[in-house]
Amino acid sequence: MNTTYALLALHLTGVIGPRRLKSARDAFPDISDIFGATEEQLSRLPDWTAPCAQKVQSLKDPFRRVEQELEKAEAQGITALVEGNPEFPKAFEHLYDPPFVLWRIGNYLPEDENAIAVIGCRKPSAYGKQAALRLSEDIVKAGYTVVSGLARGIDSLAHQGALNYPKGRTIAFLGSGLLNLYPPENKKLAREIIERGAIFSEYPLMSKPLALHFPQRNRLISGASKGVLVVEAKKDSGSFITVDHAIDQGKPVFAVPGPITHTESEGAHALIQQGAKLVMGVEDIFHELQDRRAETVFKARKTGTGNPVSRESLTEEENKILEKLTYSPVHVDILTRETQMVLRRLNELLLTLEMKGLIQQAPGHSYFKI
Repeated sequence: MNTTYALLALHLTGVIGPRRLKSARDAFPDISDIFGATEEQLSRLPDWTAPCAQKVQSLKDPFRRVEQELEKAEAQGITALVEGNPEFPKAFEHLYDPPFVLWRIGNYLPEDENAIAVIGCRKPSAYGKQAALRLSEDIVKAGYTVVSGLARGIDSLAHQGALNYPKGRTIAFLGSGLLNLYPPENKKLAREIIERGAIFSEYPLMSKPLALHFPQRNRLISGASKGVLVVEAKKDSGSFITVDHAIDQGKPVFAVPGPITHTESEGAHALIQQGAKLVMGVEDIFHELQDRRAETVFKARKTGTGNPVSRESLTEEENKILEKLTYSPVHVDILTRETQMVLRRLNELLLTLEMKGLIQQAPGHSYFKI
């Protein structure tokens, strides 16, 4: 068995991670020799347990198991990448505990190495949703890629914000197998990501989304990025795991300030107090990264391909509505009162402004500027 197949066979046991693999390599320079070892020999390896040793030692035909998994992957357009493969993301070479196998669907390009991770809570406020969408779109306008975890909430919005820009790219890392997508309601979004990016997992294809997978997954989100941006997060948010990984990896951490009345902003505010870079726009990110090229590209694209609708081209009624709107949602009842418009006419104009890309509807029949 060659090294690639040996590594895949160990990976498919589901019990061998980076640390156990390191122990195995120290004992077996030719890793394929591990399949001839006794259970007692394996049990004595650092970080190995008796059940782990039994799992590996009991493999009857590891070669055939690998063949079956590769056939399944190929049928779904999935590629298995083993460390050393030229397509293996270079960003992971310097991790303390790098993955040794990655499953990928879609395309990961060299330019995706310039990436920003955008993460946050599962139940963002309307303000958080707006911030995630806008900042993610602005990040890709500057030529960067948005990285996140395809989770509910800010993660999904980060991917969607990147895809909102015609040339935007985005990369997702899962805490489950690629053939067991989690959360399942993101299947459509996953298909869109595959078209303009890639989805990765370091877990076998049908792996369940176990709780212990996600902290491990988060080190890849930060590892694949130049920095980590926290949009909204509570004080006990899982986002802090990604932040800790980023700090360990020497990556800068960014945070979006929010209303002091929102519990969803408490985590971001705490990070800012601890030294995270406060972000009011993507210029703050690129300034911290000392990437003048990205700043220049973003400003040029913002001017040249930004919102083409000027205030001068709007009707008096449309401008009147925009004057009453803010970047936080305003309920239609308030707009009716402040504009003194008939509700039917107001709804017509709101739809027009939304189609022009100037406003967006929030839950509860509210609207905000974008």
